Amino acid sequence: MVNVKTSDIKELHVRTVKSGEDVTIACDLSLITDKSKVVWYRQSFGKVPQFFAKYYGTNDYIFPDGFNDIRFNFTVNEHQFDLNIKNLREDDGGEYFCGEMEGTTIKFTSGARLQFEGCDVQRELQISLIT
Repeated sequence: MVNVKTSDIKELHVRTVKSGEDVTIACDLSLITDKSKVVWYRQSFGKVPQFFAKYYGTNDYIFPDGFNDIRFNFTVNEHQFDLNIKNLREDDGGEYFCGEMEGTTIKFTSGARLQFEGCDVQRELQISLIT
């Protein structure tokens, strides 16, 4: 079980995007004390948050077992662990959070919501609850 600690995120940055676009979501490592514990989580609309990626040293990262989508990669160095998504699809919509693992607790430090242009979040939630 993973717990979530109150974070430094004051407001979630909402990005309105279109299918086919490329997007980068920043994760500033200057706010994180132990870079070896940096993780990304993704929460699709109407679903529970899922572990998405882990920092694995300078210029490297790992995805969870079974995840294999070449559209996703990271810009990694000692100052950043930014998520890059190429050729966006509507199922990429949702919230993405970067944070630091502290034992079994995650402290989120940054995040963004990807919302598709012309798409109503409330409608997406209703659709995902029905299916």
